[in-house]
Amino acid sequence: MKKNMATTTTVGGLKRKSPPDDVCSDVDLSISFQDGNKLFFKVNQNLEFAKVFRDFCDRKKLEYETLKFIHEGTQVKGRQTPKMLNLENGAEIFAVRNQVGGGVAAFDGDHLCSIVKML
Repeated sequence: MKKNMATTTTVGGLKRKSPPDDVCSDVDLSISFQDGNKLFFKVNQNLEFAKVFRDFCDRKKLEYETLKFIHEGTQVKGRQTPKMLNLENGAEIFAVRNQVGGGVAAFDGDHLCSIVKML
């Protein structure tokens, strides 16, 4: 059984090879930051997002380790690829700052009190 073989066709007397079925095309996507600005990227379907995210951070002068990248409500990991996520042209990824800390607030009827748990 043949698997994803390239085929040769003759067009106007010239032989041309078509790419194998498993060769992925590029996908156009954008990454939006909390400030409302977008950067646009054209990436190979098999490129790990870590490279794209680091490029985004370099251009925006941000630290990669301080951001999370979200697509359709799910965090995108650096080792994932557009192909793994079945991204189509026009896909949008949101870059948001990691939030460290925070806490639980309780309302005791008259006052809003912060509850801090010390370890």
